[in-house]
Amino acid sequence: MGIVSFHEKYYLRKLEEYENRTLSDSEIYDVKQLLKVLDDLTDEGYTSLNDALESDFSCLTRLRNILHKNGATPFSIDHEILPDTAYSSREYELETLINNLIEEAKKQNKSSSNPFIKEIYRYCEWIGRDDDTAYVFLLRDALLPYVFFKKRNIRNIYPWLISRRSLEDITKTENVDEELRLPLYEALESGHIEFKDFFPFCKERILKALDNHQELKTILLGLLGLIKQNKIIVIESGYMGTIPMTLKSLDERVDFRLYTTAPFLYETYQNKLFCQRYEDLRSFETLYSQDLLLRYSSYHNGRFYVNMTEDESVKKQAFLEMFMA
Repeated sequence: MGIVSFHEKYYLRKLEEYENRTLSDSEIYDVKQLLKVLDDLTDEGYTSLNDALESDFSCLTRLRNILHKNGATPFSIDHEILPDTAYSSREYELETLINNLIEEAKKQNKSSSNPFIKEIYRYCEWIGRDDDTAYVFLLRDALLPYVFFKKRNIRNIYPWLISRRSLEDITKTENVDEELRLPLYEALESGHIEFKDFFPFCKERILKALDNHQELKTILLGLLGLIKQNKIIVIESGYMGTIPMTLKSLDERVDFRLYTTAPFLYETYQNKLFCQRYEDLRSFETLYSQDLLLRYSSYHNGRFYVNMTEDESVKKQAFLEMFMA
């Protein structure tokens, strides 16, 4: 079992279901979402899975042919294509810097023109707030939700920069995120679709993976141990939910909220999802403030440190987004 084998079985099953017949509107939408998952991997620069699926059974070609035969077209890449940016070598403590940037953003006299920020606003309202709950925002993709909560003086909020880059830095190992993600695919491939079955299966294997990275496990337990509330909600943009699932495996207080996820996890995550519009995920992730403003630099003494972009135009667009949040 594995990431490639899960996708092979899942996509072959979908192709067999949809090929050689006329599809309903909902089925066409499903095919478009399935293709978008793979197109997004290419957009992000990850091509190995797509190459394998196309080589093995012409997966992407066949998905596009299904749409063509039914008079439909794939989802376009409608998020803004962001520029490359350079980062300062100076390190800033993450939470202090964000709070300072929020104050700078308040000086803006206009808002971002990106309409998707209003969608993030609705996502934040859906999450809600409770005095006995701590809210952990996984940066970079949840920077604007953190700003939303911070600007409304909501207590017990924590910005944690747990990402592929920070995991590899802490463990000095490549592809740690894939080690933690693999149990999720194994659970699905084993038929554990309902969360009550899915989570215990994943938890056992995630904890075994963390046993190979004791420093990371110690850091995550330490961060969770600083939170005194009875409930913890972990917030991120979505897709597989690897880090929220990892944190939940370490602490029974944890639950999580995702903007959306991959279509093959809709049934599993259900009430943890704001919406089932996977096609909007990249619009969430490719805002200036969340994709370009900050970059993980290091973790030490219980704090995350970041570098900030040197590009003034990127800062300006990020401030406009933060002003609107």
